[in-house]
Amino acid sequence: MIKILSPAKINLGLWILGKRPDGYHELITLYREIPLYDEIYIREGVLSVETNLNIPQEENIVYKGLKEFERITGLPVEFSVFIQKNIPVGAGLGGGSSNLASVIKKVNELLGSPLSEEELIQFLGSISADAPFFVKGGSAIGRGIGELIEPVEFKIEEKLTLIIPSVQSSTARIYGAVRPEHYVSREYAEGKVREVIEGNIEAIENVLGELAKEIYPEIGEVVRFVEYFGFKPFITGSGSGVFFFGEAPEEMKRGAKGRMWRVIELEL
Repeated sequence: MIKILSPAKINLGLWILGKRPDGYHELITLYREIPLYDEIYIREGVLSVETNLNIPQEENIVYKGLKEFERITGLPVEFSVFIQKNIPVGAGLGGGSSNLASVIKKVNELLGSPLSEEELIQFLGSISADAPFFVKGGSAIGRGIGELIEPVEFKIEEKLTLIIPSVQSSTARIYGAVRPEHYVSREYAEGKVREVIEGNIEAIENVLGELAKEIYPEIGEVVRFVEYFGFKPFITGSGSGVFFFGEAPEEMKRGAKGRMWRVIELEL
C-alpha cells in the first residue's frame, strides 16, 4: 500500500477579467500551497475510490479522473483508492482538485508515466481548473480559468489561521453571480498580483469572496468576527474559508467554537 499526502491551497487574491466564449470566466489568481493535508492510500486491486465522508464513487472527481485516464491512455487502472478527508469541503481550499492531481500523478508514475508532465497538466486542467497547480504545488500565478500555471517564489507571514464556518460554498453558485461590473483589466490584476508577491498583502482582493459574503451571510459573519479581533481577513477561492496571518487569540478560539466554526492554525 502507498500513502501520499494531498495538500490544500489558498488564493492570495482572485480577479475576474471577463467571460469567455465557452462560458467560463477568465481570471488571474495567486495560489499558495498550505500544510493542511488529506491522506490518500493506494493499493493494487479493482478500481474503486472511497472516502471517510462516504462520497458516492460516481460523484467523486478522483474516480471520474481515473476512468478518463484509462480512456485516454488505454491502460487499465487496477488500483483501489481510499481518501481520508481532513481538508474541509466547500471551503475554497481545493481539496478535491488536490486529490485528483495527487492520485492521477501517482497512478501515472506507477504505470510507467504514459503522460508527460505537460500532458498530465493539460489532462488535469480539462477536469478541474485548480488541479494543474497541485502537480508542482508551492506558489504560482494561475491564469485562464486557473489552469495556466506560472510558478513563482515569494515569502509571506509564517503563521496562518483558517476559520471555516459550517456552511459549504457552491463554486457554481458564486460564479453564477458574477456580472460585468465585477470585471477588471488584465493590467490591473497583474499589477495587484505583483504587489502581493512583493509582500503587500493589502493588495489582496477577491471578487468571488465578496460575492460569497452576500450569498452566504455566515461567511460575512466570520469576516466581521476576524476584524473584531484586529486582523485583516481574506476569503480563499469562492469561500467559505476565511484566513488571516497570525495566531488566533484564545478568546477568538472560544468564540469560534461557540459558533461551531473550525479553527485551523498552520505554520507556513
